[in-house]
Amino acid sequence: MRKTVLLICFGLGIVLNSFAQKQPEVLIAYYSQSGSTKALAESIAEGARSVDGVTVTFLSIDQVTPQHLFDARAIIVGSPVYNANTAPAVQEFINSWPFEGRPLKNKIGAAFSTGGGISIGEELVMLNILHSMLIHGLIVVGGEEAEAAFGASAVTGEVPFDSGKAEDVFLKKGFGLGARIAKLVITFPEVHN
Repeated sequence: MRKTVLLICFGLGIVLNSFAQKQPEVLIAYYSQSGSTKALAESIAEGARSVDGVTVTFLSIDQVTPQHLFDARAIIVGSPVYNANTAPAVQEFINSWPFEGRPLKNKIGAAFSTGGGISIGEELVMLNILHSMLIHGLIVVGGEEAEAAFGASAVTGEVPFDSGKAEDVFLKKGFGLGARIAKLVITFPEVHN
C-alpha cells in the first residue's frame, strides 16, 4: 500500500512539474496571397525555433483562435502590402482580438510585411500593425538590426528584387526578428494584468 501511495505521489509530481515548466510560446500569424509573406513568416519561425526554451506556433490568421492569443507570450503578425495598408483580412483579424480588460497587455508584439516595390508601403504596414498592438497594450519590438527597425520586410517585385519571392537578404532579417523575439520571451518576466 505504501509503495502504491509513493508511486502515485511520484507520478503526480512529474505531471505537476511538467505543467509548471511549460515553455513560453511565440505565435507567428500571417496572411499571404502569393506565398511571399508565408515565406518570410517561415524564416521568422525558423529564427524563433533556433532559440532553446520556446515553443513556436505558426498559423495563418484564419487558423488563430483567441486561445492562441491568450497562450502566447509573443505575437508576431505579418501582412502583404495592400494599397500601402495592411491587407483587409489582417486588419479584420486584429480587430477581432479580445479587448475588454486588455487581456493581451504586456505580451511582446512584432510585425513583418512583404510588398512588390521598394517604396510601396512595407514600413507603413508594419507601423499599422504595431499601432494596433500598442492599443492592446503589447510591448512592441523591432528586428535584430537597424535595417529591420520596425520588423522584417521583403520586396518581391522591383529590380533588383524582382524574382517574385522573398530573397535571402530579407529572409535573414526574418530569421533575426524571430530569434530576437524568442530570446526576449525567455528573458522577460511574464507580467499579468
